[in-house]
Amino acid sequence: MQSNFLLGALRLTEPARMALKRQPYDLVCRHAINDHGNITKREQDMNDASMKTLGPIMSRYKSDPTDPRSPNVLIITKDTWSETLITLE
Repeated sequence: MQSNFLLGALRLTEPARMALKRQPYDLVCRHAINDHGNITKREQDMNDASMKTLGPIMSRYKSDPTDPRSPNVLIITKDTWSETLITLE
């Protein structure tokens, strides 16, 4: 598997780190190989277009996949692909 886009610098917000209770390398890897988790059809279409024209790419995952009430984690690669932010939704 390979990425179709660059991640750039990784930034993890403190609330996301606290919710995850770990470093989210597995989620970043899923994001990088185009497994974008729980995104809508519209968001997927936007990601597909961004990979062709250089734009923002978004993924959404549960912070705890065993708890449906856990907050969502968003991973967003900026539109210039120079930075990827891991934050809570």
